[in-house]
Amino acid sequence: MFFVIWRGWGILAAVFVVVGFFVGAFVAGAVRAVPGLGGGVGVILSAVPIWLVGRRLNSGAGDRVLVDPSTGQHVVLQRRHTLFWIPMQWWAIGALLLGLILSAGSLAPTPSQ
Repeated sequence: MFFVIWRGWGILAAVFVVVGFFVGAFVAGAVRAVPGLGGGVGVILSAVPIWLVGRRLNSGAGDRVLVDPSTGQHVVLQRRHTLFWIPMQWWAIGALLLGLILSAGSLAPTPSQ
């Protein structure tokens, strides 16, 4: 059994990768490109919105600062957006690597029979 663990909008990292793969594969099929290359390129391109959206969501804007009236101590409440405990923007590196592997695999020569 496989569980996906996320906080906030961190699940968007996986959504961007899946959508990028299918959009890239559809576009490559429409222009009759190398089979399989479009999905890899789509995953590579999905790294851009993962990074931008992750940075924006985890920037700290909207954090709440509470002050304990008896001690004067400040407590900052932050909303984090993670996927498997990794901040969303860092999944862009994983998407980039996955896309490169998929693209290289589609361009690799196959043994002739």
